[in-house]
Amino acid sequence: MKKKLKKHEGKKRKFLKSISKLKIKISAKEKKVSKIDTKIAGIEKKIAEKKAKKLAKKNTDPTSASLNN
Repeated sequence: MKKKLKKHEGKKRKFLKSISKLKIKISAKEKKVSKIDTKIAGIEKKIAEKKAKKLAKKNTDPTSASLNN
């Protein structure tokens, strides 16, 4: 009986170790993904700012030309 319990405990420990290793891997992958998401958000923000500046320049140029006429 004791041998069976020891075998089950050993299997249980191995199984728990493998689960914990997988959890660690998953958390590491999630950290990488979150870093990539923040980089993408920063790039999108820069692009949006550039587009806004271009639109602002386009909107101000015709009005200044019309004031001179």
